[in-house]
Amino acid sequence: MVANLTYGHMHEAGDAVTTLTLTQRRDNLPAEVTTFVGRRRELAAVAAAIGKYRLVTLRGAGGVGKTRLALRAASQAREQFADGCWLVELSALRDPELLPRTVSAALGLPDKAAGDPLMVLASAVAGQEMLLVLDTCEHLVEACARLARRLLRAAPRLRILTTSREPLGVADEHMLQITPLEDAEAVALFTDRARAAVPGFELTAANTGAVVQLCRRLDGIALALELAAVRLRIMPVEEILARLADRFRILGTARTSLDRHRTLRAAISWSHELCTQDERQLWAELSVFPGSFDRAAAEHVCGPAAGQALTRLAEKSIVGYDETAGRYQLLDTMREFGAERLDADAVGRLRARHRDYYLGLAEQAAAGCLTPAQAGWLARLGLETDNLRVALDYSFGTPGEETAGLRGTVALRTFWLMVGQFTEGRRWHKLAMDAGVGSPEYAWAVFGAGVLAVQQSDLTSAVPLLALAATLAVELADDGLAAQVTDARGMVAFYSGDLETAKTQYESALAAYKRAGFRDTFALDTYARLASTCLLSLETDRAIALCEEYLGRCDELGALWGRGSALWVRGAGRWMSGDHQAAIQDALACLAIKEALGDLHTIAMSFDLLSVCLVENGEFERAAVLYGASETLWKIINAPILMGPAYAEIRGGAAATARGELGDARFETARGRGAALPLPGAIAVARDEAPAVPSTPTAAAIKQLTRREREIAMLVADGLGNREIAERLFLSKRTVDSHIEHIFAKLGFSSRTQLTTWVAGQSPD
Repeated sequence: MVANLTYGHMHEAGDAVTTLTLTQRRDNLPAEVTTFVGRRRELAAVAAAIGKYRLVTLRGAGGVGKTRLALRAASQAREQFADGCWLVELSALRDPELLPRTVSAALGLPDKAAGDPLMVLASAVAGQEMLLVLDTCEHLVEACARLARRLLRAAPRLRILTTSREPLGVADEHMLQITPLEDAEAVALFTDRARAAVPGFELTAANTGAVVQLCRRLDGIALALELAAVRLRIMPVEEILARLADRFRILGTARTSLDRHRTLRAAISWSHELCTQDERQLWAELSVFPGSFDRAAAEHVCGPAAGQALTRLAEKSIVGYDETAGRYQLLDTMREFGAERLDADAVGRLRARHRDYYLGLAEQAAAGCLTPAQAGWLARLGLETDNLRVALDYSFGTPGEETAGLRGTVALRTFWLMVGQFTEGRRWHKLAMDAGVGSPEYAWAVFGAGVLAVQQSDLTSAVPLLALAATLAVELADDGLAAQVTDARGMVAFYSGDLETAKTQYESALAAYKRAGFRDTFALDTYARLASTCLLSLETDRAIALCEEYLGRCDELGALWGRGSALWVRGAGRWMSGDHQAAIQDALACLAIKEALGDLHTIAMSFDLLSVCLVENGEFERAAVLYGASETLWKIINAPILMGPAYAEIRGGAAATARGELGDARFETARGRGAALPLPGAIAVARDEAPAVPSTPTAAAIKQLTRREREIAMLVADGLGNREIAERLFLSKRTVDSHIEHIFAKLGFSSRTQLTTWVAGQSPD
């Protein structure tokens, strides 16, 4: 069971500077989909503050534009931070306890390590030079303050930029008050959004006065201006102004934050009044979704007729719509406004339907975990993290609803195991155990808590939990549970170095599964666990035979994840048998599957297997590069015990051989190069698509690169395609194509992989 790229890449303090280089990009900042207008003074102030202070808070009323300003400032600051600028969106988070995990997920850090999640996060970022953007902190002020204090103490080169309606109250926090747009900027923003809403719209002598008055009526509040611009689709600006006049007259001309808050609410209220009754009702009901959702979810929770009203709300910019992902989302201010229009009974009814839908989704995913739809279900559940958390929270926090939470937790166990969300999985399992004593699901919750503890190397907690699960399995006469407990006890023995006991337990579990059928991926993966134990016991032929049987089962079921694991173990067996070329082919085939699934654990193992094979082939420098890359991945995963001490001995022996052949200096240079490679670059070396020792452009060639070409080279190394680079730099794609051709010509490169590898080896200067 392994980590998924969506959820995590990093977890150890030892060499944290290299860890984030394995992500696909150096940041997760979203691309701008609309023009950024004005705010030059504010951008300069934010840039200066980030350079001087370690914690900067952009404070202002809802809808004033704090988030957009923070994102633009972070985007402009990219080059100042060697380890990137990272956005953490907090609007959908309800539980303060999950804040460290949410930050870790945004950074691409796994959830595998045991212990306090905040301490684990602090260790992970300790050596990082990065900007962390915490967006929408006002509902989690205390938790954000605690997190900021801990991270800033642990990471001296970390800077934090937050947006909030109130300060965090942390010592040395630097506040920047974000005020509404001045008249000229407000008019420019309104005009830009009006052109998007109504192609051909222009300021004219006839309408300029009305536009200026409208912008003043709306106090220069960005969200209010954008809502008004959308209305141009159905009425001219003069009519919009006339309709707003009465509503805003009571506000006068004062510009206090309270009045501006009232202005925004008045603008939203006006948009609300212009909606039809079914649109208003849906607006309110959608407030139960904490983050994004799809049309099917809206129709289930809010009724089958919701789809048409949802489309109209998206057209009116009340609901945001991501066409690429096919997902909708209410802005925070819109969600708050809608929630105020639901009474307690409606909230309870809607939250129950929301819970039923998403925990039903979890149960469908559990049922489909051994089908060709496996990868799709993993991706789907990853998208629904916020909704799943709220569904479980409602169940465990509402008297009489705990049983649903217990069932949902049991259904999600396989997902948490596969994507490496061990800490979060254990948290929900504890709540499930507290809620469900005496039920059949309780026994499975106890088992889940135990196996998750095993995966975190917390054997002290795992052993009594598995003992209790074994007792409950007997009481319930549940042979399936008994088999999985036996299996997990084999893992405990394996990780403790007791291979014979592990083998006995795995054999017993596998025999039971063959009789009763394979319930989930955990059961199916017993083939890999038993085969690995056989390998370490030097029973190579048996291990390979088990893998062949495992591959047949995977092909029969359509279990892609298991197929990748089977290929790796078979490759290891072939290496031990001396068939190094066949082992390399299996490792590469495994790597192709696991790269697509985002399985960092098995990617690291594939690098290790390739490395030991390459040592046998005499390719010591390439082996050392892959050793460095896997070393970084193991630090990211922070779970080396998952393969046991015997595995570590084999891995270390191959590295020692390479060091002896290359000498300390050459080995360390190659190892360091691998440790610093981006993941795509390391995979390219593994596939022999990029040289272990990249060709070095001459100093004269490097000097020929223009500033723009250097910037584009960095973006190529970050994994961006030409069109993405064009959008990022506001250039045409043809211009970017031309720049990249010039870069290749000047440096003597023929591929993006060569360029990526070269950039990774450059100093930050």
